[in-house]
Amino acid sequence: MQGYGAVANANLPRCERLMSREQPMGKTDEPIKASTAAYRQGIQSLAPWRIQLRVVDALVYRELKTRVSQVKFGFLGVLIQPLLVLSVFLLLFSFLRVRGGDLPLDIGLFLGSGIVLFTLFTEIALRSLNAMDANEALFFYRPVKPVDTVIARAIVESGLYALIMIIIVCGIWAIREEVIISSLAQVVASFILLALTSLGVGLALAVAGHRYPVIKQIVPIFIRPLWFTSGVFFSFRGIPQQFRPFLSWNPILQAIELTRNAFSQAYVLDPSISMGYLAYCSLISLAFGLGVYMNNEKLLLKR
Repeated sequence: MQGYGAVANANLPRCERLMSREQPMGKTDEPIKASTAAYRQGIQSLAPWRIQLRVVDALVYRELKTRVSQVKFGFLGVLIQPLLVLSVFLLLFSFLRVRGGDLPLDIGLFLGSGIVLFTLFTEIALRSLNAMDANEALFFYRPVKPVDTVIARAIVESGLYALIMIIIVCGIWAIREEVIISSLAQVVASFILLALTSLGVGLALAVAGHRYPVIKQIVPIFIRPLWFTSGVFFSFRGIPQQFRPFLSWNPILQAIELTRNAFSQAYVLDPSISMGYLAYCSLISLAFGLGVYMNNEKLLLKR
């Protein structure tokens, strides 16, 4: 992958590394000086957004390589872990649903959409907390900004869990041998909007975690109750009416319910569930996260 060379010293052009040795320059070094000057001029001529794209591109590669190296079986191991979690809950809930009647949606799609989307949100939010610490050495290079590391982690997590969702859908399709998606556009929109919501939350948490380290221990504790209030294991319409107005504020629950409805129109949505509300949450979350970051960027870059 042709990422921006400033992301790691090993990726810098050879002429840059030679120049950094501070050795006396002679006539034989003139081609190196000319090559280095041309390189820097080429970088400066790029538009800022193109530089940021190259930086994020390289950071995505770096993050993915790090994730793969941390688990057994490499990239396959990254995919196996959430699939094993889904399999355990699938067996458990299949047993419990024997007496509870049939769902209007395949149990694999019901649990898969809940677990994948909830994990997508929590992984982006929690990994953003440590994005600054994990990539602090890279901020020596001026083009690399803290926001780039959070965006890169959000892209990696979104790509991984999108692939896991595709594997689940394809697996169930192979078993049932019938079309199981009523609205592909709604599935994609729900996934992307929740990922954007998670990115906004992640940006705010990255700043807060850098300024107040204790938040890194507190946030995981506060996220755990969301596991039981986001509709991962239950249908929103199965909740008593008096509790629905409070839980409907949760964008994770909104995304999960919209995705289940997109798989089957027989899965009826509550009137309080809407794509418009999820889009509004993603917009507010992104605006808030970017606002917090921009007000603290200079503080984040202090060595």
